[in-house]
Amino acid sequence: MIALLALAIGAPQTNFLKVDVRTRQVIAQNWPDAETPVPVGSLVKPFVALAYAGDWPEFFCTGKRCWLARGHGRLQFRQALAQSCNEYFLNLARGVNADTLAVVARKFGIPPPGNDSPEARIGLGTAWKVSPLALARAYAELAERASEPRVAEILAALRLAAQSGTAHAIGAGKMAKTGTAECVAAKKDAGDGFAMVLTPAEAPRIVLLVRVHGATGAEAAKLAGQLLK
Repeated sequence: MIALLALAIGAPQTNFLKVDVRTRQVIAQNWPDAETPVPVGSLVKPFVALAYAGDWPEFFCTGKRCWLARGHGRLQFRQALAQSCNEYFLNLARGVNADTLAVVARKFGIPPPGNDSPEARIGLGTAWKVSPLALARAYAELAERASEPRVAEILAALRLAAQSGTAHAIGAGKMAKTGTAECVAAKKDAGDGFAMVLTPAEAPRIVLLVRVHGATGAEAAKLAGQLLK
């Protein structure tokens, strides 16, 4: 663990932030600009889901507008969030009221998207920027609201993501969400990979957010999993 932490701290392409769920205080970090808003990719999907009115529907992912070219097929909400299906969430985002999304964002301490499009609402492009610290605290707020039925379903999906979804490198007993966003570094990479982890799954005490430049969210999840072992 000490060697891996030293590796993460010493790697200029890697940032991490560890927050206490109850106090929202930073426990450890290697993220000098953690309060600067950046694109965070699919890490915003739980919040657009909360802004959707009514029961979450079932959709069919063809792959035409998803990161998985062959498509995910027919998905219900829990599987769609665990697999971070873009096509599912684009369909969901079209049914979200902009004012409701702004209210949800404020409730969790993050700004709403910078423009009102389905793509922006699910973290595609650079229109929805959130500071890493605010986002980690927003996930801590999710954990604290576990008794709310819709939040409980989101947390169940995050648990599934850590077991067998895009964050499967994290492993069982945790909750996680991955995201891949456009790179904001001075030297541009293909993208930045993010992994958000809540641990332990039963009663989260810690939020860990990891970003790796020039990587995917799945690759960031691998590093997060190593740091947690």
